[in-house]
Amino acid sequence: MVSTLSVQQRFARWRFASTNLCLAVVMIAAMFKTPLPPLAGPDSYDVDDVAVMLREIGIALIEVAQPIQVVEARLTDIAESYTTESVEIAALPTMLLIQIGTRAFQLDGSAQPSSQLDMAARIDQVAGLAAAGAITPTDAIAAVRAARRQPPRFGAVATTLGYAVTTVGFGMTIEPSWNALPAHLFLGLVVGVIMQISRPLPGFGPILPTLSAVVVTLLAIWFVADVAHDGLLRVISPALIATLPGMALVVGAIELAGGKIISGSSRVVYGAAQLGLMVYGVVVGVQIAGQIPTQSPSSPMGPWSFYVSIVVIAIGLYIYLSAPRGSLIWLLLTIGVAMGAQSVAGLVLNAAHSGFIGAMVAIPFAMMTARITTAPPTMVLTLAAFWSLVPGQLTFMSVSRGATGDYAGLAGVSVAGAAIISIALGALVGWTLVQAISTWRRARITGDD
Repeated sequence: MVSTLSVQQRFARWRFASTNLCLAVVMIAAMFKTPLPPLAGPDSYDVDDVAVMLREIGIALIEVAQPIQVVEARLTDIAESYTTESVEIAALPTMLLIQIGTRAFQLDGSAQPSSQLDMAARIDQVAGLAAAGAITPTDAIAAVRAARRQPPRFGAVATTLGYAVTTVGFGMTIEPSWNALPAHLFLGLVVGVIMQISRPLPGFGPILPTLSAVVVTLLAIWFVADVAHDGLLRVISPALIATLPGMALVVGAIELAGGKIISGSSRVVYGAAQLGLMVYGVVVGVQIAGQIPTQSPSSPMGPWSFYVSIVVIAIGLYIYLSAPRGSLIWLLLTIGVAMGAQSVAGLVLNAAHSGFIGAMVAIPFAMMTARITTAPPTMVLTLAAFWSLVPGQLTFMSVSRGATGDYAGLAGVSVAGAAIISIALGALVGWTLVQAISTWRRARITGDD
């Protein structure tokens, strides 16, 4: 009887453990997104509709600052799910050409680029469904067009406040002193208002960098000079983060590193031109208001300010960039990983090269995290990582030192260029590693060695 009871107890314990293990496996599996099955096989839809779908998705991806090689790779994957005919894709930063066989041809130009993360999320979702063949071409066309027209989640006032909060967060990373916080908040509100006023006026865009730089420089010198203890640029740079061409420079460098010479060089030239316009604005502001006299530094914040700045930046970008609902915690994690990796790398490497580690760690983290059910798409997290690494801010500070009396010569320019290249190369390496691992896993599953 004793031995029989012992066997029953062991069996009960084994059944309990196996049940819990199965539940745990099911729960873990439920945490990750599963691809949907295709609605139909290739060549089941009209080839003209497929071409229009590729055009709409491709142009939308270009408008949300995706590198050209990523756009072409995603469109190629989508095309394989809908047609067996040959597909030719030629993408540029402002134009897209699609040809399927000899029957369908599409050409379209890109409209105004968008920084809305909720728009990027919806476009990424539609592109993912299309890659799996889980959406009809007509439905995909309608969904992408609706996403491109959707307004920001937050109103003008909330967006302006979100920009000001972002300015404070970035200010804490380069000027961590209590006296500087009111200056960053004030200047961030000013630029946020300028951005809102210019939104319905597309023709206002070309002069926006110069105008913002002039206004911020004048206000900084006239009203917040007492906090500019370490130089004018450390006060005005965070407020100008939205008009800095950091995204264009990094994406252009990624494209150049990936062999997309035309796209990459055009973006880099565009970014350099925007940077020049901003530097000119600072020069005009300094000429009007005069130089700031040297002052004694104010008491800095403690080392904890770096960690607080990550939270502040995440909250500010969540509002300002109109991130999708429920994505705040994921933005916080991605930004924390990017800035944390960059900070740790800075213990070994200099500031110009630590961005390589930050981008190389953040991009795979974003791509892996996006597979979790409650996480936003990869595009949202990678864009947040790029914003947090702030390459444009470092560039602007290095190049325009001469305009504010802090002459750094060619050394400052070379440091800025090295920072941009390091972040771009890190992003490219991280993306390539994840793609290589995914391809290897698919090959193993299908048995194609």
